[in-house]
Amino acid sequence: MMNYSKWNDPKNYARMTAELAESAISETPIFAAGEDEHIEHSFVQHCMTSVDEIYDLLDDTDIAIIEEIAVAKYLNSLQIYEYITLRGYDVTRQRLRRRILKLMKYHVIQENEMVSFGFEHGLKYYELDYFGHTFAMESGVVFHMGNRYVSYSRRKEKGMSNNTPCDVKRILVGNQIVLNLLMSNTQMQRFGIMETMRANNLEQAGEDCMIRTAANVRIDEESVLAYEVVRDTPDSYEKLLNKIERYYNLVNNEEYLASNFHGDTAYPQMIICGQSLEHNIKIAEYLRENGLWREEDPILFTEDLLNMKRSRVSIYALGEDNTQSWYTLPENKEFFRETA
Repeated sequence: MMNYSKWNDPKNYARMTAELAESAISETPIFAAGEDEHIEHSFVQHCMTSVDEIYDLLDDTDIAIIEEIAVAKYLNSLQIYEYITLRGYDVTRQRLRRRILKLMKYHVIQENEMVSFGFEHGLKYYELDYFGHTFAMESGVVFHMGNRYVSYSRRKEKGMSNNTPCDVKRILVGNQIVLNLLMSNTQMQRFGIMETMRANNLEQAGEDCMIRTAANVRIDEESVLAYEVVRDTPDSYEKLLNKIERYYNLVNNEEYLASNFHGDTAYPQMIICGQSLEHNIKIAEYLRENGLWREEDPILFTEDLLNMKRSRVSIYALGEDNTQSWYTLPENKEFFRETA
């Protein structure tokens, strides 16, 4: 069974401030695949010191930043700001930047930037550095294959490849989807990033009764959403075919409902997050061409920008003529509150 923690519980992300509600909503698809994109590591002057000495320099807000990055694997600065504000921490964007620089200075987090050819700057994001993993473990963060931390030296020793810009954006979009649900006050029982959905007994269910998606959300006992993020690249389409084949195997396997990692009593609904409506139409046509479009097991869609609007209306089905049929997620009426 999956080990859950406070970072899977929407009730711990229920503080919507006026500043957060009024912050500007992006109209730019910043997570779309870029041309000839590569990752650059930001340089800061590091300070060499012990874990205990670093810990004395950190407060509860710093620890919360570390925890959120650990759980999410990758976050940009706005996502960090939104997560910790929803958790109840008071910090401005300017002061958050100072905290980030401090954590970078002491090898707690690492800043990276995805830059396209011909551009000087790109999208910055953050991941754990060596000491950050230590602090996250002490906080009780649950690590799994989807958010595991592997140091640079360990990756080099084992010959592990680094994540590509599309790999990173897939995870950033997964977090953006969860943040949109939290800030739109959507009813949820739990959420997770890069978690596996699988039958407990794979020997009986089959090895294909398992998928890992960018985000997963249990709305209630009868509704579980599995969000897969697809970028407009050849490699992403190839990976999608395998993912959809596995999904169809899972939702038609009684062993999954009998016993699964999350204790779900309903099959997950696959939702593909593309870069735009045009991209989703392209994905749907690609699935049809490859015989992976089933009316009895419908696949739904969402888009990058729809998950930045803080709206519960962000999911739709595509008809044969590519018309959209929209779904509205239920509103949570129990614990959401807004502060001045």
